[in-house]
Amino acid sequence: MPASTQLALAGLHCASCVQRVKTALEAVPGVRSATVNLADRSAEVRGDANAEKLLQAVRATGFQAWIVDDARDALLLQERANQSEYRGKLWRTVLGLSYGSWLMLHMHHLAKLSALIPKARHELLTLTLLTAIVMLASGWHFFVGAWAALRQRSASMDTLISLGTLAAWGYSAVVVIWPRSLPAEARHVYFEAAVMIIALVNLGSLLESSARRKAQGAIRELVALQPETAVMRDGDGEKNVSIAQLRPGDRLILRAGERIPVDAEIATGEVRVDESMLTGEYQPVIKQVADKLHAGSLTLSGSAEILVTHIGAETTLAEIIRRVREAQNARPPIANRVDRVAAVFVPTVIFIATLTLIFWLLLGPSPRVAHALIAMVSVLIIACPCALGLAVPMSIMMASGLAARHGILIRDGAALQMASRMTCIIFDKTGTLTQGRGSLTHIESITADYDDETLLRWAAATEFASEHVFARAILAHFASTDLLRPSTENFQSIAGGGIRARVEGHDILLGNATLLSAQGVTLPDLGERLHAWAREGISPILMSVDARLVGLFGISDTVRPEARTALGRLRQIGLRTCLLSGDSHENTAALAQTLGIETFWGGQSPADKLAILHQEQVRGEIVGMVGDGINDAPALAAADVGFAIGQGTDVAMAASGITLTGSDLKKIFIAIRLSRATLRNIHQNLWAAFIYNLIAIPIAAGALYPWTHWQLNPMIGAAAMAASSLTVVLNASRLRWLKLD
Repeated sequence: MPASTQLALAGLHCASCVQRVKTALEAVPGVRSATVNLADRSAEVRGDANAEKLLQAVRATGFQAWIVDDARDALLLQERANQSEYRGKLWRTVLGLSYGSWLMLHMHHLAKLSALIPKARHELLTLTLLTAIVMLASGWHFFVGAWAALRQRSASMDTLISLGTLAAWGYSAVVVIWPRSLPAEARHVYFEAAVMIIALVNLGSLLESSARRKAQGAIRELVALQPETAVMRDGDGEKNVSIAQLRPGDRLILRAGERIPVDAEIATGEVRVDESMLTGEYQPVIKQVADKLHAGSLTLSGSAEILVTHIGAETTLAEIIRRVREAQNARPPIANRVDRVAAVFVPTVIFIATLTLIFWLLLGPSPRVAHALIAMVSVLIIACPCALGLAVPMSIMMASGLAARHGILIRDGAALQMASRMTCIIFDKTGTLTQGRGSLTHIESITADYDDETLLRWAAATEFASEHVFARAILAHFASTDLLRPSTENFQSIAGGGIRARVEGHDILLGNATLLSAQGVTLPDLGERLHAWAREGISPILMSVDARLVGLFGISDTVRPEARTALGRLRQIGLRTCLLSGDSHENTAALAQTLGIETFWGGQSPADKLAILHQEQVRGEIVGMVGDGINDAPALAAADVGFAIGQGTDVAMAASGITLTGSDLKKIFIAIRLSRATLRNIHQNLWAAFIYNLIAIPIAAGALYPWTHWQLNPMIGAAAMAASSLTVVLNASRLRWLKLD
């Protein structure tokens, strides 16, 4: 995967702005892809482009940009930029509303002055100049943005607002300076409209910024979890140090009520920890010697001396924050359609406004010039590319924040969108539907040549480098004995089958019956014994020494307590549940019967799992795959949506589109409910934006005038445009209160 560079941006406010920045970034040599998020003013660039050239590319479009290295820096930069932007919007809004309101209160007086031109020219010239000053002061950012877009031969919301307000002011200036160039009935000034348009757009943007900041709460909450200092123990005793000074291997003191500053493991002591902000599970966890601790977790009781293992960007908390930021920048496939519309939206509006002007100049009522001008300005002002640009990213931001609070990390927008359409979900067995903490309950020798202790010693040596659940069960049992583990040579993991190694001069093979048969080991009839184990939920591991079967190990694994409920909920929302396992067919069948799963496949290798998954996809199913191990990684990657259990391997999590940071299977149901609600919310936003523009633009152009003789006031258009953006933001905000359980 190419390197990723995160940028914080300032000044973006419409879909066209996003397109300009995205196009500029993608033109930089070395950039493979660029994603720009209007909702949180950020960009993610993949590739090996020079950072300074990325900044130059953004600044050339008229916007500000900063490189951010970690979540805390990103949040700090965005907070500063947002506060500065908010203060600027506030005073510009107050200035524009104050002056515009004063003009509106004196509209009758202005009408009288217009009728007295040229006698009242001096007073009107003063108003012309004063209005220009207020327009520049309160709307300078629009004019600068329009000029930057023009230099790049593009157009944006700034272009529409600038054209509309300058047209209103320019017409008024012509009335004041050259009144005889227009008929008497057309001599009206529209200074209040020019100023109030800018003021109302600024007001809408101000309210939108406030609502958008609340949507970024998930990142702020996660960043706030990490304390800035820690209590370190060294040769001189205890002292408070900044977490920036910590290094792996340092020893820290942890007491009740304190947040854990870094990833660590317990050296001495015992603590009770709340990991809910990381896992979404609100059950306190007891941590003892050698147990892992994660930055951001809260110590509820107890005290301990802990050993630092990971710091800074390497902590689990930093990874979760990184995943949440990636999720907020995620672009579901539906966003590509929005991009195509956004690319032509502003030029189309300008074209419609031009046609409107020409039409009413030729066929409009008297005074034609004034009527045509108002219609053109109304079209320019009422069109809203902002709502279009915010429709997708605002919903994604809200959804990813809510998902993070439930311990669900969404890697990309495609996974989020596909999860909403899923029809079939396939579960791995061991470590997914079962606890994954199997215990060794049976050791049986097939031959008198080796006793149980010898088999256990060799099995522990063979499995020592393996991370499989069954390997951990054997090693845990071995650790409870006084036996010595011999050294291992030529270790080899056989995906989906077992382990091969050389121990004390013997070739040892541990795995299932399929593996041993494939390796030329002759197997006696073990059917009745293995069937009896299967009925008890015991999984067999066969052991051969020098190509001869010598023993059996029986591993018991318990079903997760929430598995039946979780599967039932998934079936209630119309999903077909299946079980796919490398464990024996008998064991898989027994678990499927226990959990009410009708479709299951047992004894499957990773290649077999892929074939079955593709077979389901060919049948027309949109398939989700849930797993936790290396063996599951190919299937997780090939599934339409991969769900990785967070306690699983890094390989499984990297291959999945959605990661559950805890082990609660009910989170799969929550993730699917959230994805469906998010896509529904996105469609609502898009429909609202499209329907608004489809209705508003013709009305502004004067479509109703032949029947009603009513013409839309540009100020009403400005208010409607601001309201449409705010509507999208508020609709997306509804996801924050979505009930998912």
